[in-house]
Amino acid sequence: MAIFNIPILSSIEGSIKSRLKNIEDRIEKMAANVIENKSDEPLLKQGSILNNRYRIEEFFKKMEGCNVYLATDTEAYKRCWGCGYDGNDRLDVFCNQCGVELSNRVYQILEADGANDFSAEAGFIKKEIGHPNIIKLYDRFFSGAKEYLAAEYVKGVMITDRKYDDRLLRETAIIMADIVEYLHSQNISAAGVETEDFLTGEKGLKLVNLAGLRFMEGGISHSRRKKDVKHIAKILLRLAGGEKEEYKTVSTLNKAAAGGFSSARKLSEKLDEAVVDTGGGDGILVGTITDVGIVRKVNEDSFGSKTGELNLFVVADGMGGHQSGDVASSMAVEALISDVQNSIENKKDNLQDLLKDAVINANKKVFDFAKENGKDMGTTVVALLLYGGIVYAANVGDSRAYLIRNGEAAPLTKDHSLVARLVEMKMVEAKDARNHPKGNVLLRTIGTDPKVDVDVNQTKVRKGDYLLLCTDGLWNQVYDDEIAHIIKRAAALQDACKELVRVANERGGPDNITAIVVRINN
Repeated sequence: MAIFNIPILSSIEGSIKSRLKNIEDRIEKMAANVIENKSDEPLLKQGSILNNRYRIEEFFKKMEGCNVYLATDTEAYKRCWGCGYDGNDRLDVFCNQCGVELSNRVYQILEADGANDFSAEAGFIKKEIGHPNIIKLYDRFFSGAKEYLAAEYVKGVMITDRKYDDRLLRETAIIMADIVEYLHSQNISAAGVETEDFLTGEKGLKLVNLAGLRFMEGGISHSRRKKDVKHIAKILLRLAGGEKEEYKTVSTLNKAAAGGFSSARKLSEKLDEAVVDTGGGDGILVGTITDVGIVRKVNEDSFGSKTGELNLFVVADGMGGHQSGDVASSMAVEALISDVQNSIENKKDNLQDLLKDAVINANKKVFDFAKENGKDMGTTVVALLLYGGIVYAANVGDSRAYLIRNGEAAPLTKDHSLVARLVEMKMVEAKDARNHPKGNVLLRTIGTDPKVDVDVNQTKVRKGDYLLLCTDGLWNQVYDDEIAHIIKRAAALQDACKELVRVANERGGPDNITAIVVRINN
């Protein structure tokens, strides 16, 4: 072993520090030159046309490796952004397949620098990777010496900017697990995904940066599935902000981070179990979802539920625009649940009247608020109260409730709409009602009049039955038999909810979509 004395060591240390300082100075100069050169590169001008179709509207931002622009598609008829249909004509304003407006859709156009390319993204486009919670990629093309990528324009905030209680953490975890399960089905690993790759906004959680994904040529192995689940669980635990063991979700994620789940589907199923409540003797599972849809910019739907001895579920579809429709629906849901909770002990012998009175009181609260604030607002409402093997249903408007048994969906409510009335009078065929031009005209709503008529009824339920509450954004796009089939075949209720929303959005998503699915277990 060589032995160095102190002077020699000091000399070596000084030499190393001097060399490191020279290297650092050179790196800083190189970086400065790169930044200077980049700043000299001309940006695309407003009105520039790329790939003979994308019109640049404005420069958006600079990201690592690329410039990002906002653009519109001048030939949107060639490929519907909603459903991908390519059979529309140049003069078509709306897609003939799904009905969405074809023009005025804003896209992100990413312009790669010389050191980066979009070859990985090209693979996603070729494989037609598509998931509601993954940014949609449309085109990869070249213009001159530059390479470009056309992608969905996603607005939102970083997921790290939100505060997570147990409910929000669980919802986020289920979505992430669903994304990973889908990626695995496409032989894609999520091992490189990080928190900054996700945004959350009006359309929910989105994976917006795909750089951390990679195709696995030999398929996804068992060990890779497990590693990806561990990785996602650790990301979610960081969002929780500490060891919040009182959260049921944190306990499940700790198990996942330790390798306790063999797949993302297994993790999702375990997270779904967190909503099981058998405290009142009515063993139930509950899945919930709400989605803004494809066309609307604001989600005016609201929903709420209480489980335990009292099993109450409410869905409402607001009208009146932002800060009116959304306020009306949330106010109606909160008022109805609160009223039932406060009255249940004194009216257990007449739950049908209890539910009816709660809807009437919710109507008064919304009406009085609208009048006092000079607002034009209203909402539909549908509520189910499950107690002692009987489900009590109440509704106003065209939000619906179904009983799903033996693979068939039977309505528990009747729409209060002009078209439903015309069908009842045999002036319109039932098969034509869905696409009737007056389909949005309601005869009864909450909050538009001081008094309201409420339909109420009761039905016996049994083990294995499903209950569904939903807004017209769902049932107008997905037929009753399809609804029953999707719910019946789903591995978990949250999977059923996601699939219902996916199908509705695939068909244009012209309205907000909300659903509560309940399974009776005993």
